[in-house]
Amino acid sequence: MNNKFFLKPLTFDNLKTIFEWRNSERIKSLMYTNHNITWEEHIRWFHKVNKSSSDLVWVLYDVNSPLGLVSFSDINKEHSRCFWGFYIGEEKAPKGAGTIMGVLALDKIFQESGMNKVCAEVIDSNSGSIRYHKKLGFEQEGVLAQHVWKDNQFKDVIRMALFNDKWQKVRTGLVNIQERGN
Repeated sequence: MNNKFFLKPLTFDNLKTIFEWRNSERIKSLMYTNHNITWEEHIRWFHKVNKSSSDLVWVLYDVNSPLGLVSFSDINKEHSRCFWGFYIGEEKAPKGAGTIMGVLALDKIFQESGMNKVCAEVIDSNSGSIRYHKKLGFEQEGVLAQHVWKDNQFKDVIRMALFNDKWQKVRTGLVNIQERGN
């Protein structure tokens, strides 16, 4: 895989960039909540995830430029599972950066944290994210009917999951595609 991309833990130095990404229409339109986050809310979130033993947040870099954010939450070591969320914040990110971020992050959570299962929740109208998850090997586990109020209506949420053993199989194909530049 292209070694100019890497993940670094979220730091205070990243906060302004992450704040701008998260409040952009492009990103917030796909989140559970789409209000403009205040700086105070953002700082509280940063301190919460930094202190938490059940949260990990990384920033994807291309050489020295931050491109996106990936987070793992509700990390449960007893049951070896967690949830994840992510976005490519940089509008001019290179093609394939999202897949690279997914590969790097899933490798880290499965190998370094010993998770067996990564769970995802995707608003059913976000077809791009559903395709992305399937590309990474996630499978639908269920539907949370009328789970979020968004755009003046209740929306369903698709529950998806990826298991470590399946990831090891899917990963090989993704890495081979990335190395060929596709």
